[in-house]
Order: sequence, then structure tokens, then C-alpha cells
Amino acid sequence: MPQCPFLPSVRALPGTPAIRLVILCCLLLCALPAPLHAEDTYRVGLRTLGYWLPEEKVRLDVNVWYPTKWTPRELRFPPWRVEAARNADAAEGRFPLILLSHPSAATRFSFHDTAAWLAEHGFVVAAPTHARDCMRNMDQLHSWQQFTGRMTELRTLLDLLLSHEKLGKSIDPHRIGFLGYGAGGTTGLLLGGALLSCAPLDAYCAAAGPQDDYCHRWAANRLKKLCANLPLTVSPADTRIKVVAAVNPSHLMLFDQAGLRWFYPRLLLVSAGLDQDADSRLTTALAHQLGSRARYLALPHADTGALLAPCPPSLTEELPELCLSVTPAERRQQQEHLRQELLAFFLHWLGNSENIPVIPNPPDLTPKAAPEPVAPAAPTKPARKGKRERR
Repeated sequence: MPQCPFLPSVRALPGTPAIRLVILCCLLLCALPAPLHAEDTYRVGLRTLGYWLPEEKVRLDVNVWYPTKWTPRELRFPPWRVEAARNADAAEGRFPLILLSHPSAATRFSFHDTAAWLAEHGFVVAAPTHARDCMRNMDQLHSWQQFTGRMTELRTLLDLLLSHEKLGKSIDPHRIGFLGYGAGGTTGLLLGGALLSCAPLDAYCAAAGPQDDYCHRWAANRLKKLCANLPLTVSPADTRIKVVAAVNPSHLMLFDQAGLRWFYPRLLLVSAGLDQDADSRLTTALAHQLGSRARYLALPHADTGALLAPCPPSLTEELPELCLSVTPAERRQQQEHLRQELLAFFLHWLGNSENIPVIPNPPDLTPKAAPEPVAPAAPTKPARKGKRERR
């Protein structure tokens, strides 16, 4: 009887031994990792998920884009319209997963076109709305809770996706990447193991001045409260994440060499420098500082708005400075440049099972107990001379 290389026994399947072997091998092909190439394309499926996180007391709403063979159609999620096959069966195989974390002034729909484009090229892309750091709620801006909340949501989402009845079968748990914009990029650095430090903050604000986004009175007061939570005693790293792409990550002045040495995933840094804000300048500086440790892409003609999906009319009326920061032609040009770089980066490290980065265990940050002071030795008393005997 011919031998199947996947399992030693096929007796549990019906039919003759040869038929059982064929059935088993066909079933197992569905569970194998799907190697990806730049020319591979699929249609796009979409599932929307909702979870209640009791400890955080927030609802986690998620869009999951994935490869399928079903025909897409227009779907409406007011005010957004997207093209996808809703709740379609996924294409056969296990695909890399990309967690997409939006900046503060955005939602799970803000990069739907980029997420769908990655799904067309063989990635599962999960984009949550960070309920307490999004377009409708920025109460936690510049706070430690801004990042702990995001990290908790993303770790929980990763657990839920890997155990999901349908989506879990389409995800290769060994090929997980991260794409973050703004505060989402910072969250990716933290989940990659980088540590924050407030030591550089005073020098940064002394040089930047009070007009800087991070140094005016309100932001400075918030950052002082953030600093009260440092240094960390537990690493924020999630070693399941193998690669991180960070677009204009925020708060980069809080990362120094000592904290970055614990960041192990492969890294792509993207600077969108059209408006020359602090984040784009700091991203460029960090890329030069890291040198060969990071891949770097400069987009001098793009800003945050240029990388968003085109806004629906109602959102354009509400936020024209964000939605109309560039022309439609400029938006297409800048996004095409970014997408090709993202695809090359993710394919290189996650396109097959042979090039996956190995992530070491995070460091033990438990504070070392101070040695107990040694008590000084008691002084020795001189020996008393014996009394002379009376004669």
C-alpha cells in the first residue's frame, strides 16, 4: 500500500486502504500552510465579530478579511461601503495572519482597502476598533491605559481568532504579523518586546519646545502620569508576533537604546512626512538609529490622511482636514507605494514556513531584591585579667 507522509495510520477512514489514503491526504492538504507568492491573488471574504471583554468592560468589534473563492459584492456598514463576500468559506489552506491596529483618529474601517488588498494576496487581516482610543473616543490619549488597553484587546483577539470555529482553520499560528499606524505602531513595538522609558522625555521637550504635540501642558501632564507606571516589571512581549510594520508610530521619544534591545521581531518602519509632524520626524530618526535592524520606507508626500481609505461623504464633511489632505490621485499613488512595500516585507518573512523569525523568550523584569545589609560584628570585649591571689 502506498504511504502517506502525514500520518502513520488511516484505518479510521471508510473504504479500501488506498481510498482511505487518498481521502486522508486530501483532508490534510486543507490544513497545510499555504506558501504565498507576490503573483498569488484571491477574492476577499469578510467576517465581522463582536466580543465583550469583561475585565476591560468594553466591546471588541473586529473586521476579519481573508482569502476566498466566493464572488464579492457591495456591503454597507454606514457610513462605509466595502467590496467583499460576507461570511464566505475561506480558501483552502492556512494563511499568515496580520493584526491591524489603527491610529487614535480612526476605526476598524479606516484601512479597509489596505486590509482587503492584503487578503487578495493571501493574508488573513484582523482589524479591531480600539473602543477607548478611536475616532469617537480619545479619552486615554497619552496615557499608559491607551497602550495597555490596546495590547489586551489584541492579545485577546489573537486568542479568539486561533480558537475560532471557522477562521482558526484558515490561520497558520506560526506566521503572525502586525501592522500598526500611529499609536497602533507603538503598540506593535511594545508587543514585540520594546520597553518604554521616560528618561529621554525632558531632554526631548527642552529641545522641541512647548508647541510640540507631546510637550504642551496638557500632554506633558498626561505623560507624567504615564511615566509613573515605569519601569515595567513584566515584559509586554507576545512572542507569537514575528514581524511588525509600524507606520508613523507615536511616542517614540519614550524608546531608548536600552528598551529597544529587547525588541526581536523583524521590523519595517514607515515615515509619512508630508506634514513634518513629530511622529514622522521621530520615525525617521529611529530608523537611522536602528540601521540594519529595521527596514525603512520614507513617504515624503504622504500624511496620515493619505494612507486612510477614501472617506465616505458624511465623514468628509465632518473631518475635511483628514479626508481631503491629498488629492485622490495622490492618495492612490502613496497607498500603492506603501502596499507594495508591505507585501514584500510580509511575504519575505511570512510567505512560507522556511523563513519565519525565531523570537526568544522575553526578559525577566522582576525587580531584584536588595541584599539584606550585613550586621556589623559585635566588638570583642578584652579578656578580664584574673585577680591576684592573696598571700
